[in-house]
Amino acid sequence: MVMKRSHRIALKPTPEQESLFGQHAGYARFAYNWALGEFKAGLDVGEWLGERTLRPRWNRVKSMIAPWGLELSQNATKYAIIDLGQAAEGWGEYRRKVNAGRRPVRRVGFPRFKRRKHEQGFRADNGPDTVRVDDKVVILPKIGRVDMVEHLRFAGSIREVTVNRTDGTWFACFCVEDGQKPPPVKDGPTIGVDVGLGTMATCSDGNKVENPKALTTSLKRLRKVDKAIARSRNVHGKSNHSNRRERLYAKRRRLHARIVNVRNANHHKATTAIAKSAGRVVVETLNVAGMIRNRRLARAIADAGMSGFLTKLEYKCGWYGAEYVKADRWFASSKLCAHCGWKNDDLTLSDREWWCGGCGTLNDRDLNAAQNLEQWPGLSFPVPGRGDRVSPAMLAVVGEASSGSAPEIWAPANLEYQISSDSE
Repeated sequence: MVMKRSHRIALKPTPEQESLFGQHAGYARFAYNWALGEFKAGLDVGEWLGERTLRPRWNRVKSMIAPWGLELSQNATKYAIIDLGQAAEGWGEYRRKVNAGRRPVRRVGFPRFKRRKHEQGFRADNGPDTVRVDDKVVILPKIGRVDMVEHLRFAGSIREVTVNRTDGTWFACFCVEDGQKPPPVKDGPTIGVDVGLGTMATCSDGNKVENPKALTTSLKRLRKVDKAIARSRNVHGKSNHSNRRERLYAKRRRLHARIVNVRNANHHKATTAIAKSAGRVVVETLNVAGMIRNRRLARAIADAGMSGFLTKLEYKCGWYGAEYVKADRWFASSKLCAHCGWKNDDLTLSDREWWCGGCGTLNDRDLNAAQNLEQWPGLSFPVPGRGDRVSPAMLAVVGEASSGSAPEIWAPANLEYQISSDSE
C-alpha cells in the first residue's frame, strides 16, 4: 500500500485562463446535468443507466447538444459523468439496504442537478501523470501554463488534479502518490482524545485544543449581510439583476470562506501536533449525524466540525506512524471515574465537574473522559453497561477486576476544602 497525499494550491490565472476555467466548469456541469437527466429518464422506464452506458451516449450526442465545448478538454465531461455514476451507485446501494430491512449508517440522497452559482469545478487530468508541474507552474490540458502561489509540497506521481473556485479564487487540488509505504507504528505515549464543543479536544496528557467557534463569531456579520440581501430582493425583485446585490453575495461568500479556513486551520494544527507526539491515539466513536438532530446543539456541533477533526486525525496518524483506535460507541467515558471506575449514572450535559462516589476525586468531565479513553481497552476496573462488549482483551480484564466488591459511596466531609485542595 502506497500513501497518497493531497495539496490544494491557489492559482494566479490570466483573464484568458480564468475565462477558460469558467468554460470548462460549465462544460462539466452541463455534461453532469445531461447524464442525470438521462439517468432519471431510464429509471422511469425501469432501466438502470450506469456511467459505462452514459459516456458512449454522451460522445455520440455532444457535437449536437454542446458544439461550443468541442474545443475544450474532454476530461472535464468524462469525469463529470463518472462522478454522476458514483453518486447514483451510492444512492442505489443505500436503497437496496433500506429495502432489505437493514439500517444504513448514513442516509444517501438522490443526485441533484448542479447550478452555475454553486458548482464551479472540473477534473483537469486524464489519468496518472497527465498533468505536469514545473516549479510554481502547472501545465493543464487545453489551458496551458498556469502560475501557482506556491510549490507543490510532495514529490511523486500526480494521480488527480481538480480545479475549482472558492470565493472568487481558483485552486488546483493535487492528489500525489509519493511511492512511500505508511511508516510502522512508532513507540510513544498513548493519548486519549475527547472531543467537545466548549473545548475542541481534550487530551489525556492535559493539553487542550480550544474551539475557535468560527461560525458563532461571524454570525452577526452574516445576519447583517443576509438582511441586506433580503431587502434588495424585496425592492428590486428576486429575478432582476442588481450590482449591489451581487456585491453582497460576494461578501457573504468571503465570510463563509473565512469561517471554513479558520476552522480547518485550527483542525490541521491540532491534529498534526497530536499525531506527531503520540504512539497510539484513542478517540470516541461519535454518531455526529444523530447528535446534530438536537436542534438546541445542532449549530454548535456543526460549527465545531467534529467529523472533520477526527477524519484529519485518523489519516495523519497513518502519516506519522501513530496507531489510531476507536473506542466503542457505548463506552461511557464521561461517566466513569478514571481512577477507580465508579460510574456516575446521574451525570448530565451541564455537569462539567463531578465528585466520584468511590474514591472522592473531583473529576473534570473532559479530562476524565480523555483519561478513560487512554486506558481503552485495558481498563483495570469493572466497566458496567454496553461498553464492555467490544474487545476480548477488555472482557478478560473486566472479568478479573469485577470479582471484588463494589466501592462504597463516598461523600466529601468538607466540600470547600476539597475544592480548594484540588485547585492548588
